[in-house]
Amino acid sequence: MTGTLGELILAALAFWLIHIVPSSIVRERLISRIGEKGYLAGFSLLSILIFVWLIFAYRGAPVGDMLWDAGNIGRYIAMLLMLIASILFISANTSPNPTAVGAGKLIEKESAYSGINAITRHPLMWSITLWSIAHILNNGEISALIFFGAFGLLAFCGTFLIDAKKARQLKDGWTTYKSRTSNIPFAAILQGRAKLSVRPLWWRVLLGIVLYAVLFHFHAFVFGVSPNPV
Repeated sequence: MTGTLGELILAALAFWLIHIVPSSIVRERLISRIGEKGYLAGFSLLSILIFVWLIFAYRGAPVGDMLWDAGNIGRYIAMLLMLIASILFISANTSPNPTAVGAGKLIEKESAYSGINAITRHPLMWSITLWSIAHILNNGEISALIFFGAFGLLAFCGTFLIDAKKARQLKDGWTTYKSRTSNIPFAAILQGRAKLSVRPLWWRVLLGIVLYAVLFHFHAFVFGVSPNPV
């Protein structure tokens, strides 16, 4: 089954399963049996192994039927989506966020309600979702749909799974945090539940633009495919 679409599907399903478990009640049951350190060590190792398997399964799988060709329009849309995704990625990794693993106590800090968190409480998940959409749009073959779709669909569903997990863990604190933030980008701001603050965002936006420029410039060298419109 190696080097087939079947293997790619199995790897994608395994990738899904290993990431859904931490957002379910199964996590608590595993921790009660093997301890939190044991759980985190096992989860991290298994995640890395399955991630590597998924990549090799994608590289080895046949391309499959071409379902669509978005042409230059798809490339221009992808450029915009990847710019936003890059800004979200930088912001997610440089901002205090209670939705991160082991970061529940940040819910007590006012900084957890401003900056990128005022826009969305799941900036990393939305970054991955947009990255996935950009690549699915410009790779219309079945193998790419399975590979990139596994990441994008998991990230999008992950926003709801994480919310459910944090609600169980943080209880009333999460209710307060949820009331002042939103999953859907800009929803809380448009509803008047959050306020857009430029001060904690401007340098993160600049770094996001730099990251985007680096990814765009070296994409052909690293991945063998140019993102430039033709």
